[in-house]
Amino acid sequence: MALHAANCGGRVVARRGLGRALASALLCTTATTPQRISHYLTHQPRATWEALSATFPAAGGGAVPHGQVDAVLLSLARHPHASPEPVAKNALTFFHWSAAAAVASLPSSSHSLRSYCLLVHLLSRAALFRDASVLLEAAIAKHSSSSSVPASSFLDAFFAAYEDSGTGATTRGLHLLVHAYARLRLPGEALEACRYLAQRGIIPSLSAFNAALQSAQRAGAFGVAWEVFELMTQKRVYANQSTVELVIGVLSREGKLARTAALVERIHGKKCAPSIVAHVALTLRMIEEEKVEQVILLLKRMLQRNILLDDIAYSLIVDAYCRIGDLKAAFEQRDDMVRRGCHLNAFVYTSLIRAHCCRRSVDKAVQLLQEMLSMGLKPYDATYSHLIAGCFRQGMVEEGLAYFETMLHEGFVPDISNCNDMLGGLSNAGEVRKVNDLLTALMDKGLVPDRDTYQRLIDGYGKAGDAEGIVKIYHEMEHRGLHPGVDVFTTLIRGLCQCGNLKEAEKFLVVMKKKAVAPTSDFSYSEKGNTKRALWFYDMMIAENEKLVPSADSFMMLVRRVIKVKNYYPPNN
Repeated sequence: MALHAANCGGRVVARRGLGRALASALLCTTATTPQRISHYLTHQPRATWEALSATFPAAGGGAVPHGQVDAVLLSLARHPHASPEPVAKNALTFFHWSAAAAVASLPSSSHSLRSYCLLVHLLSRAALFRDASVLLEAAIAKHSSSSSVPASSFLDAFFAAYEDSGTGATTRGLHLLVHAYARLRLPGEALEACRYLAQRGIIPSLSAFNAALQSAQRAGAFGVAWEVFELMTQKRVYANQSTVELVIGVLSREGKLARTAALVERIHGKKCAPSIVAHVALTLRMIEEEKVEQVILLLKRMLQRNILLDDIAYSLIVDAYCRIGDLKAAFEQRDDMVRRGCHLNAFVYTSLIRAHCCRRSVDKAVQLLQEMLSMGLKPYDATYSHLIAGCFRQGMVEEGLAYFETMLHEGFVPDISNCNDMLGGLSNAGEVRKVNDLLTALMDKGLVPDRDTYQRLIDGYGKAGDAEGIVKIYHEMEHRGLHPGVDVFTTLIRGLCQCGNLKEAEKFLVVMKKKAVAPTSDFSYSEKGNTKRALWFYDMMIAENEKLVPSADSFMMLVRRVIKVKNYYPPNN
């Protein structure tokens, strides 16, 4: 009996021990639910690793999956708290504790992108910006640097976490994102983040825009820098002293500061503040991109905010209309400018002269020049350049050369694009020697020729039938370190064919292939050349590359040449 009782008692004890173990396991499982964890983090003054491991032993073994971590952080982010800082600090401790536990059980495990985003917004709401920035930069480096998660996906995830936070959300974290990209030297991504937020009705702060601008300036991404400055101005986030200094730095590094400042002084009659120079530079860039409607709206806002002076703003509006060829609106704006008491200036007249020259109305452009001179306004390099280019476009070689001589006498040198137009006009007129002399004079003045310059010279020598001049120009181009591209080689070979020097053309075709420049189908066959060689060129073009098909003019020239030869040697009957 005693033995039976002892056995029964042992079974009871065993059952009680098993019950306690089951209860303990159940308690641990229940305690690791997201609701229990978030409740603990909310009401605990300070959550330490030791306290978390003791309170949630099952989670300490790595039993907190990504979904539960996300749920805990989302629960904390959605509900505003009386003391947000302790809650945010507890959430950060929980985040690192759960990550360490997960890595201990599964080394490849890590937090999801959503966990990072939710915690950053939670920390930002508590004004723990340093912790939020460190965590955000880590998230970008981890999740956005890989090709599997592009910047757009990262932005989507970060903004979704902001929206899911509900009434507890704050835009501080969104502004921090731009700063994080800027500190990581990712100016393109910083600009993309600014645009992303602006499209969703959240305008980045001035400090965020300045951070993106500074990042672009330091990285030498000047195009990105101008886009940042344009976006912030369009969104009515107006520049402060730091912004102006950054933009002036970009202008200086681009080598455009002195020219822009001189243009502003030419419009207003005296030197202006750096802020005006920076905004004029932005406006001119937008005008060149033909964003006329945006420019006019922007200039009117600048007038209201006293960012630009009246005469400068109206002059730029005239230039904007001239760029798109709307001369009626340009003259109306000029007249309105006079009615408002603003003085006309050389910049306004130069803009109108350029518009007329582009329309091939050189006579009207000359009338504007005379009106400009009668008012005591002095033409400058751009004024003469537009007149010269307009004259040469219409074949007015002598008039164009006269303006060129006046320009040199005044101490101005045309820019390379206008110079190339002038050289092209002379070449088309058959004035190859004048082209050479003119280029020599310009190079003595400091002009550096480019690839287009030499191509126009080669084309001119080809039209003049001077094969020796073509080869000479090519070697000069090589000596200056300008490597010919496919366009230059095509012009050169075509010119040599026009001169009847097919052997020399063949040599340069071989040189072209050695330089790994793919031939094009734009080779012409001269009637001065050998018909057999022309046929050989044709066969080689077809055989080597299926995509190289002779142009219609070249093909018909070859056909006429073959028919002419066959008629000369009739077949034997």
